[in-house]
Amino acid sequence: MQPIESAALKAGISIAGTALILFRMKRSGKPLAWFGLAVPPLVPTIGFLAVYLAWMLGTDLLTHWRGPWDFRPWQQAPLLASALRVMAVCIFGPIVEELVFRGVAFSWLAERVHIGLTIGVTALSWSLLHYDYAWWVIAIIFVDGLILGLARWRTRSVIAPAAMHMAYNLYAIW
Repeated sequence: MQPIESAALKAGISIAGTALILFRMKRSGKPLAWFGLAVPPLVPTIGFLAVYLAWMLGTDLLTHWRGPWDFRPWQQAPLLASALRVMAVCIFGPIVEELVFRGVAFSWLAERVHIGLTIGVTALSWSLLHYDYAWWVIAIIFVDGLILGLARWRTRSVIAPAAMHMAYNLYAIW
């Protein structure tokens, strides 16, 4: 598959997933705030973003999970392929994942079990979605999920963890 076709497919899947989740949320009859679709408070959001970025940079410094900085694939790829890749991995991918895990699943579980278990289960299930990574990277992703879940709980918004997730993925793909 050509770079543009591959990137377009990934972007299309993440955009379609986002649209489908939002459509189902709207049709559910539940208020959008139930899913965490609410404006988060600014100060806690900035605090969580700072903690998350420190965690991201710290774990990369210690483990080099990101790998070497190599801009050649970006320089060699057509601009459209790079733009579509960023859209898929850094915008719509995190949005759809956060809507599913910290939106729908989080809200559903929070009504049924303790908030600690809700955060843990959503973090574990989200980390296992990344099964193709090394076990130690999945462990880092699990802690990522705990931080994202705490942000969702404390801000009462899925927007805060989505912004955090976008920043992380933007760093990870370069």
